[in-house]
Amino acid sequence: MNYITSCPACGTQFLLNNEHLKARRGKVQCGNCEHIFNAKNRLTEVSDDINSPEEYNASLEETLAEPDETQVLDEKRIGEKLNVVLEGVPDLQDLASDNADTSADFPIMAAETDDTLFIGSNTPHLTDAYDTNQISSPISIEDLTGKEKLKKPKTKVNYWLVSLSVLFALLAGLQTIYAKRIQIAAEYPQYKTYLVQACHALQCEIPLPKNLDLLTIDDSDMQEDENRQNVIKFSSMLLNNARFAQAYPNIELTLTTTDDEPVLRKLVKPREYLKAGTDIDAGLGSREEKRIHLAINVKDLAVAGYRVQLVY
Repeated sequence: MNYITSCPACGTQFLLNNEHLKARRGKVQCGNCEHIFNAKNRLTEVSDDINSPEEYNASLEETLAEPDETQVLDEKRIGEKLNVVLEGVPDLQDLASDNADTSADFPIMAAETDDTLFIGSNTPHLTDAYDTNQISSPISIEDLTGKEKLKKPKTKVNYWLVSLSVLFALLAGLQTIYAKRIQIAAEYPQYKTYLVQACHALQCEIPLPKNLDLLTIDDSDMQEDENRQNVIKFSSMLLNNARFAQAYPNIELTLTTTDDEPVLRKLVKPREYLKAGTDIDAGLGSREEKRIHLAINVKDLAVAGYRVQLVY
């Protein structure tokens, strides 16, 4: 069954059917002026062969233009036409709950009340099986006025800008990996092979970490050598507290007098305090300890104490 409705704001007429009225309980939005109103309050039933408001208006003009020789108003015919119109008007009491407040002509969209049916262009035909409960945004029906609905311009994607952004992000990531390659190779040894291959191409190196905060030298002792004159024996324990291997440090040994004045400072390198055959390039392993023994010739110096620290 078809109906004619008109916008109360601009007077534009539209052709509706039962499916359109069921979709939003009669609440529609004009595709011409975007005014929202209830189409059930402004319905006129028309025959199924009427396909547009223009055809409906033309049929009214033809009816009014029919010659009447007696010039007598045919009350019976007018009454029949009015009955046809009144039969198409729904019971307004059913709409009382929808029109209880001043916002009836301006329904809230999907969030709190029923959505509004937009009377615009390019609308698929609604059927009885159409699930209107799943509609989360206004839909449009055929605009019988012939006016096209304005379409929002599509946002253009600048692919060059996107490509440059990705390239800069990739370069920044590679630069970070290069700067922290030693730490990454130490903490994630499974990636060290790939880093070594990359450094070979870039002509860089991945040396062992050198974190003095994770190294400890303890249990130190210094005694005179009983068999050799002017020679003192120094011993200590070197410990790597890190979870990864580290490069062997240098040992800076300072001999002092009774007044704690330095009289001799000696920098001892790993090859001097490690046993012969030790793989220095492999470094000091995680949680590994190394006992250090040194023999130092102090000549005629009066040595009473010492200070020791690790340096790279």
